[in-house]
Amino acid sequence: MQRFLRIIKDFKEYFTFAGLVILSLILISIGDITKLSGFRTIVIGSVGWMQEAFAWIPNTGALQTENRALRQLNLQLSNEVTKMRTAVIENQKLRQMIDLKTNLTYEVITAEVIGKSNIELRNYYTVNKGYKDGVKEGMAVRSDAGLVGVIYGVTKNYSLVELITNKNVKISSMVQRSRLDGILIWEGGEYFQLKNIPKSYDVITKDTIVTSNYSNKYPKNIPIGEVISRKELPGDIFMRINVKPFVNFATLEQVFIIQELSDPERIAIIEQIDEKLKLRKMGPARK
Repeated sequence: MQRFLRIIKDFKEYFTFAGLVILSLILISIGDITKLSGFRTIVIGSVGWMQEAFAWIPNTGALQTENRALRQLNLQLSNEVTKMRTAVIENQKLRQMIDLKTNLTYEVITAEVIGKSNIELRNYYTVNKGYKDGVKEGMAVRSDAGLVGVIYGVTKNYSLVELITNKNVKISSMVQRSRLDGILIWEGGEYFQLKNIPKSYDVITKDTIVTSNYSNKYPKNIPIGEVISRKELPGDIFMRINVKPFVNFATLEQVFIIQELSDPERIAIIEQIDEKLKLRKMGPARK
């Protein structure tokens, strides 16, 4: 039955034409024109009925052509929507970056993140600016949201950024509201921990944490994150304070490289003290 319907569907025009030809030959064979006037109405009605009867059978070729055109149009519209959404997001980010750059008190180099890597359990970004653009090792890196890291290595066209999400990084930081100083570290996971804050000190949730002026690595007052919880541990004089970073390191695309370097004399004296402490731990030298 399905095969028969397919044959009718594919060749319905031919069947209609053949039927009309046969009917015309029959009428011609009658020969009397006066007798044809009665059949004229019958023929017109029959043709209309046949067209209406076969109208439900779709034209496969026309449907395929229409479907191809619709799919192509849908693809074009989808691409246009994606481009528009991307343009809106990029426009918002650029506006934020322009607003921040206008309000900064220091010079910055705008760069794009082009790669992410993990070397010896340390997290790094690769950015598309190098020493030909004025980038130097030791420069701090931030985004419009907050602190990102520090320049760890530089070539002519690219730089490697050591992120603050490294277990070996310790950030001299401050509670912006109460001006309390502490050390911010990352021990893995989603949050940082603010160390060396006694239980009796004034720290509450939603407090903003920024870099302090005691840091010899990062400029002061760069936002880092906000306090999301504080907990007093039994037998410990310090609080356990969790800090959520402002920067989303998974989606970061643009950064600012701060064109400032730490005072080399200040760094040198700190290194000298560290070296003396290491020697003391090793004990007196044998004679």
